[in-house]
Amino acid sequence: MPNSATPVTRDVSSTAAPSDAAGPAFARRPRTYFDLILAAYCVILVLSNIGATKGVEFGPIITDGGFFLFPLAYVLGDVVSEVYGFRAARKAIITSFVFGAFSSAVFWIVIILPPAEFYENQSAFEAVLGPVPLIVVGSLLGYLVGQLLNAYVMVKVKAKTKEKHLWARLIGSTMVGELVDTIIFCSIAAPIIGIDSWSGFLNYVIVGYVYKCLVEVLLMPVTYAVIGWIKRREPSYGTVRSDVETRA
Repeated sequence: MPNSATPVTRDVSSTAAPSDAAGPAFARRPRTYFDLILAAYCVILVLSNIGATKGVEFGPIITDGGFFLFPLAYVLGDVVSEVYGFRAARKAIITSFVFGAFSSAVFWIVIILPPAEFYENQSAFEAVLGPVPLIVVGSLLGYLVGQLLNAYVMVKVKAKTKEKHLWARLIGSTMVGELVDTIIFCSIAAPIIGIDSWSGFLNYVIVGYVYKCLVEVLLMPVTYAVIGWIKRREPSYGTVRSDVETRA
């Protein structure tokens, strides 16, 4: 019988770290579509900020080069808010906000770097991407406030309507969020892209707002389909109650 004073040693290597014989160790990624939507959020915001540096004119209609892309961010916002709730939407909005600001900082650093002697496009590079940091200020402020309002209204209305009347949540939240977003962004971006009159500014705001809301309506069948598809494939959908998700 062993002496009780004798220390007993244990081989803890099997619990401290995976055995080399078992192969390399990795963490398991939860099954969710949220990360894919988040990536799309970031890409759309960065690309739309670059496109917004170009003024675009279709007859009497004045807009910017990001007009066809940015509304998709609100479609994705509706999907995230409807399926994952306000906290997840807020996470996606703030994350894409940070990456949008980061892209602006990158462009600014690249512009101020001394060009090589053989590089002949510095002026063109500055002309195209130089306004981006200023555009991003307007875009990010409008995006942050507008998207948070969009998500908040979407989830608040869902708390009352449950799974019914999705169309009302989509249209109502977009009308509120896009209005604030458009006013903030256009107020900052208009002089940067060359709009220097009140008539041009009002045109820019009204056309932008109506267009974005119209895109939401036209894409509603697609939004319905995407939301339904993700709901059916997210194993945790329905396990989190809306009253918890609407807490700030």
